[in-house]
Amino acid sequence: MTAFYDWIATPFGWILGVLYSLTDNYLLSLLIITVFVRLILVPSAITQQKNSAKQMRLQAKVNKIKAKYAGVQGREAQQETQELYSREGFSASQMGCLPMALNLIVMMGLYGAIYAPLSKVLRLGDTVMEELKTVYAAAMNVDLAKQGTRYELNLLHEFANLSDKFNSDIVTDTVRGKITDLTNGLTIGKIDLTQIPKENVKQLIIIPILAGVSALLTSLFMYLKQRKQNPEMAKNPTMGCMTFMSPVISVVFAITLPAGIGCYWIISNILSFIQTVALSAALKPEKVIAAQMIDETVERRSREESVKKRVALMAAQQEQQDND
Repeated sequence: MTAFYDWIATPFGWILGVLYSLTDNYLLSLLIITVFVRLILVPSAITQQKNSAKQMRLQAKVNKIKAKYAGVQGREAQQETQELYSREGFSASQMGCLPMALNLIVMMGLYGAIYAPLSKVLRLGDTVMEELKTVYAAAMNVDLAKQGTRYELNLLHEFANLSDKFNSDIVTDTVRGKITDLTNGLTIGKIDLTQIPKENVKQLIIIPILAGVSALLTSLFMYLKQRKQNPEMAKNPTMGCMTFMSPVISVVFAITLPAGIGCYWIISNILSFIQTVALSAALKPEKVIAAQMIDETVERRSREESVKKRVALMAAQQEQQDND
């Protein structure tokens, strides 16, 4: 395992280990982590929803700018549009990268933790790990350096066959029980969460399929919503590409990474879809736009009152000076 993955896997392995010790269920532990991540992203999702409503409100003005500069070469239309956005406090990329960035961080952390279940999840000590490595390498006649990050998973799969070869004073019955329980917990029916779907397509093909379908739900929902709210933007060819980009990325991740990460991605996609539908119902653009207009009216009147007070104060001071 590289230094970076070792560093980022340590906290995720600890969290996964604590949850696993409490639930005794590896998949449930992944579900809890996923729910926690989605809860962290709720404020970001609300901000994006409000930002989308503001963009919808400004679209008529943007269209006028485009019509004004139709057929004219140069950056005038783009510059005036940016000035409009700046005046209105709108950012096209506001909070847009946070969900993807956080998901990638979690995936990398889980990637490292899943590839190192003995040292990161069970947190077996250095002495125990050295005994396991030494016996495994000698008995299986393998070069640990060539196995790289996979050696702990391979060791885990062979543990039952090597159990009687370990020093019982180091690999105690308690340690053996923990490893055996983890091995059982990493298997759901015929699905081994440590295996990579592209290496075992027959049993694990369902993981990338579900990952793609679950991502497509949110993408299609957002596309249809955008098409309804902003028909002009929906005509942009890039909208169609973006609709299918997330499902494709989900399939690539799920087919090339351990099935455990694929399960995380599936759960995350489903929760994201539920969150998107719920926020769309709770924060309808019409209501958000009306609230924004009220806030802006209150803010404008407040500024006007402040100006009037300053003018009145200056006039009073001037009058006082004239009287003096």
